[in-house]
Amino acid sequence: MGTFKLVLEDDFGYDFTLIAIHGAIESYYLAYLLNKHLNLRLKRSRTNLTISHDVIPAEFPVYEYHNEKQYATYHLFSNLTKIKKERTDTHSSLFESETAIERRFFLEDLPRVDYLLKVSEEGSGFAQTKTLKELNQIPQIVTAYTVDIKQLKTKENLIFE
Repeated sequence: MGTFKLVLEDDFGYDFTLIAIHGAIESYYLAYLLNKHLNLRLKRSRTNLTISHDVIPAEFPVYEYHNEKQYATYHLFSNLTKIKKERTDTHSSLFESETAIERRFFLEDLPRVDYLLKVSEEGSGFAQTKTLKELNQIPQIVTAYTVDIKQLKTKENLIFE
């Protein structure tokens, strides 16, 4: 009797473009700037992206736009969020419980990136170089560049809809 070997691959076919954006501005203002300069219509989604690293889940606000003419979907989300974590010490201290603010990253591989723009498309209608050029011309954005998805360790976080 022959032996059968089952090979499981984790290649989900990451058929989207990921753009990293550096800029110390609020997410709603960045969405406004992208709407203005890239002619998008990004709107705040009713649900946040949730990642559970520990007991306390981290939520990231997301803005999205479905362009039906170009068959493209844009998702803008922050790479950083802050969560409140209750610390209860068994040692005798002045206060019984303290709250600490902890930083969580959506993609831990890119801790210096402020925002991520995920562009999913059907076909090849997305003008990547033109979009990057227009993003880098916005004065509030320090820099923007594409991210090689194959090099990321936590790329599974990018699979959402």
